[in-house]
Amino acid sequence: MKFVHQTLSLNKIDFEDQTFCLSYPCRASNLLPSIDLVGIIHPPVLRQKEDRYQIVCGRGRLEAARQLGHQEVVCKVLPGWVDDLTCLAISFEENVTTRGFNLVEKALVVEKFLDYLPDEEVIQHILPRLGLAPRYQHLEFLKQLGFLEEEAKELLVAEVLNPQVAVKLLEWDEESRKDFICLIRQLRPSFSRQREIYEILADLARKEEISVKDLIDEEAQDIVADERLNPPQKVEKLFQRLRKRLYPTLSRHEAHYQKVARKLAPYGLRLKASPSFEKDSWQIEIKVKKLSELKEKWPEIAALLAELA
Repeated sequence: MKFVHQTLSLNKIDFEDQTFCLSYPCRASNLLPSIDLVGIIHPPVLRQKEDRYQIVCGRGRLEAARQLGHQEVVCKVLPGWVDDLTCLAISFEENVTTRGFNLVEKALVVEKFLDYLPDEEVIQHILPRLGLAPRYQHLEFLKQLGFLEEEAKELLVAEVLNPQVAVKLLEWDEESRKDFICLIRQLRPSFSRQREIYEILADLARKEEISVKDLIDEEAQDIVADERLNPPQKVEKLFQRLRKRLYPTLSRHEAHYQKVARKLAPYGLRLKASPSFEKDSWQIEIKVKKLSELKEKWPEIAALLAELA
């Protein structure tokens, strides 16, 4: 592929056209110091389109130059007859070989190539270049990410939002998604806690026939606003509150169990219960070196057990 180097006025470049853009978010702000200091080292690639020029790759460099007040830029120009798929391939190769792609950009790559190629070809030839096994579920996962709102995409790029939870949010209405995303942005729970909170909210919404938005409004707003708690404490309080609402009986059993266990602990007694309190019986263990120790402790233990009964 032959490029013609030309010095072009920035006014001749169509910045609105995003046909071959594979960057998210725009990288211009990161490039400003470098371009301000030494200019554009690697010329952007453009395609001639009637009396204007279409950006193939190097949008961030061009945006930075425009913000810095440059009037002209040296570019590599492709003739207008070069087809869209070739231009997209050029954009892809420049990015994948120099900086790689974040998760949202990978979704964007897949979305763009699917405009020109069948699913199977994208699976076999594009996914491996993105570091993914050539499997249909990976293609579907990336396709779903493309439907998320901008705030969700920003949190994915920042690695704040669990990607697996993100795609499940598409099952909810837009307002519920936005409220959940806002909650994640404010509290920043771990990926595992995000999954647990998502699952409880989804179960509660089905069980009570209520929207997730209403659940978040009822259960989370006062916790988020509580200035006495730091973010991890807020996450834990919210999780426990939602869990108690979903499993009220289990939560009562757990509270009683923990109360008894705390009282037994000073006497060297360890309380055990079956998972989820499936059985009515509890088990008490005591560790002593000699039976005489148990004999000495037993009156106090017996009195405590009588009190707890």
